[in-house]
Amino acid sequence: MRITTTRFGEIEVEKSEIITFPQGILGFEGVQQYILLGDVQPFGFLQAVEDPDLTFVVIDPTALVPDYRVEVPRTEMERIGLKEPSEAVALAIVTIPSDPQKMTANLQAPVVISTANRQARQLVLTEGTYNMRHPVLQSIDQSA
Repeated sequence: MRITTTRFGEIEVEKSEIITFPQGILGFEGVQQYILLGDVQPFGFLQAVEDPDLTFVVIDPTALVPDYRVEVPRTEMERIGLKEPSEAVALAIVTIPSDPQKMTANLQAPVVISTANRQARQLVLTEGTYNMRHPVLQSIDQSA
């Protein structure tokens, strides 16, 4: 199938590549289908299928915090059909302000994707030490 995007033009994607967020992403609950562009090393793009203007920059949280771990509650796992935590991929949404040196990643509300069925959910971690505005460039510089 073909989708049109503002940033990447027309893209040919297989239906099997579509990631479905049954509840959407926080603030964008009405948009439920996305595709992941790029191989997230360190950045990728979560492009909405239904909205050509909606694209999230995402990053593998372990690129910023090597021991980053998400404890997915059993009820959340069931909502997206996860049987084992090893079937999940976690991504952090990146915010890029007018000064890109100040870009941050939301490590407190990761996107968790089931690799088995392409269902996903954005979790809000209420416990732990992760920050909503984790500095990206400083963390990448320290890990390099």
